[in-house]
Order: sequence, then C-alpha cells, then structure tokens
Amino acid sequence: MERDQLVDLTRRACKLARDNTTDLAPATHRVEAREYTSLERHQRDRALVLASPQLVGYASELPGPGTYCTKTVMGRSVLLTRASDGSVRAFDNVCLHRQSQVASGCGTARRFTCPYHAWTYDNTGRLVGLPGREGFPGTAVRSDGLAALPAAEFAGFLWIAMDPGATLDVAAHLGPLADELDSWGIGRWSPLGEKVLDSPINWKLAIDTFAENYHFATVHRQTFATIARSNCTVFDAFGPHHRLVFPLNTILELDTVPEEQWDPFHHMVVIYALFPNIVLSVTIANGELFRVYPGDRPGRSVTVHQNSTPLDVSDESVAAGAAAVFEYAHATVRDEDYRLVEALQANLESGARDHLLFGRNEPGLQHRHLTWERALAERSSAG
Repeated sequence: MERDQLVDLTRRACKLARDNTTDLAPATHRVEAREYTSLERHQRDRALVLASPQLVGYASELPGPGTYCTKTVMGRSVLLTRASDGSVRAFDNVCLHRQSQVASGCGTARRFTCPYHAWTYDNTGRLVGLPGREGFPGTAVRSDGLAALPAAEFAGFLWIAMDPGATLDVAAHLGPLADELDSWGIGRWSPLGEKVLDSPINWKLAIDTFAENYHFATVHRQTFATIARSNCTVFDAFGPHHRLVFPLNTILELDTVPEEQWDPFHHMVVIYALFPNIVLSVTIANGELFRVYPGDRPGRSVTVHQNSTPLDVSDESVAAGAAAVFEYAHATVRDEDYRLVEALQANLESGARDHLLFGRNEPGLQHRHLTWERALAERSSAG
C-alpha cells in the first residue's frame, strides 16, 4: 500500500479513536436465523463458494520449479505444482486408476507415485509410469494424466477454479483491490503452515467473527483487546469485497508525532474480506489467511488457518517466535471466537428467535451478508 494511502487511513483511524466512535452503516440490518440453519440455503451457499475463484494459499508455498503443495477445498483434494517454466499447475489429487491421492503435504518432487499401485505422474500431471500396463489396453487409460484445474499465481497468492471448464479471471474478481493486496507482499513471505478448525458452526457464523471488533472488549478482554481498540473500525467496500482497519491501542500516540514521522503500520491491523469466503489479516509481522468453507451440513464448517511472516525463519529463535505468535492467534480464534459462537449456532437451530440484528457499528458484517444475498439472487435469476 502506498504511504499516502496508509497515512490517510491512519488519519481516519486516529479521528475515530479520538472521538471514541467507529464508521457506521446507514441503518441496522436484520438477518433471518434460517440463513444459518436452512438446508436449502446451505446447498446454495456450497454451490456459490465452489463456483467462485478459490484463493488456496501463498505463492511462497511453491518457491521454485519442482515444488508442490496439496490443498483441500470442501472435501476435495487438490495438488498444485510449479512446473519447470515457473507456471503454477493444479490437478485433482486423484489417481486415474482407483482414485487414491497421489501426493500429500508440501515439498519438492518431479514425480508423484500413487501409494496403491505405483501409477506415476510428472509435475505437469502427465502419466509417466504404469506397472502392469498390459492390464489396461487401448483407451482404458486416459493419455492426458491427472485431471487439470484452472490455476494462477496472482497478487502473491495461489488461485484455482474447481470447475475444469471455468475461466479463472482473478484480476476481474479482485477489481481495484488487486494492486493493493499485491503491494503488501504477504503471499511472498515465509509460510508457517496450516491449522484446521472443523467446527459445529455455520460457515457464515465463522466469518461473522472476523467482520467487526465490537466484541473485542468482551470476548477478547484478555487477548486481542489488550492490543487493539474495541468498537473502532475504518470501513471501505470494494464491490463484493471490503477492507477493515482495526486501530491498535497505541494509535493516539501519533497525535504528538508529525505526520512525516509516522510509521502507521505499527498502530493498526488491516483486515480484508474477499468474496465469498476468505479473510486476510495483515500486520507488520504477520500475514494471516483464513479459508472458511461450508461443511457437510448447515451447522458445520471447516476453517483452514494459515500464516506467513516477513521475518527470517532460517534463524531458529525467530522461527520459534513466529510459530508462537501463530499458535496464539489460532488459539484465540478457536477458544474464544468459535467456542462462543457454538452456543449461538445452537440457539439459531432451536428456533427461539427468528432473526439476528446487525448494528450500524458493524458495517463489515452488514456488507458481507448483503453481498452474499445479492450474489445468490443473481445466481437464481440467471439459472
């Protein structure tokens, strides 16, 4: 992000903190409880997510030719590789023979051998080894190898489409946010691994926890609230996406510092909500990625939490410190946010009350739901 833009956001954050207020939506917004519990809505949500461009990781997870990583998107295993020409490829991680996964984890490999019958593929997906070939004559084996999926490296991240016939236009998907996301560089920072939360909460309820900081003073009283202000947010929408700035408790120290001496990024956290199911959190030392997926029923979701750091993790003490920060953030989301909203999910399913109310001080929360509703309406009218 350009310094002028960062300073402008800091000015806005300082004013909100000084006035003890937050950016406000025009009105309150009501959301029906069935949006979190209805099987029909759940099926529409799953179709919406699957039809969207999928941000599945950091470009730094494929640091050079011959590297690979595996990802899971709503139960479907995907293999990503970086070919010798530097391009990113993606395939269903499914052997042509008996559908075993041919790879796991991340690493370096130019060949992938199925653990079941040793069918072997190169990192462009081509079938290069078939023991007992005489058992599969003629056209019994496809010549093109693993089923390819559209893939791209864009704005520092890895993207795929789950439909092999889809056009993957990430630039159009991100619109004016593309350059801004790329400018942070978090997708090129050192990756710190993945942690998975398989939770008894609707996927929208999971994402709701990232869309406002109104709850910091209560839910995160001993954790995030010791670092960041509660109920104080700078909000900007970018089509179906939005950006939130959470000022840190130190923000008003800048009142006594000339603007040309400001180091804004020491005083804020920047949160991006990328339609339909991605949350990015950027700080001076961390680039967190949350991929939130609908589960197998309305009251279940899977969150894949990743983190990256600009620090030199070749130093063992630095790596240990970065890992500790990652675990702290993950434990806070798991034990404070998600554990609390498990009770919300139970209340929603009980039918005790037929709607939820989003306040004017929750513009990010409102924007997320209004965007989902518009997208589902457009899909219905188109199909």
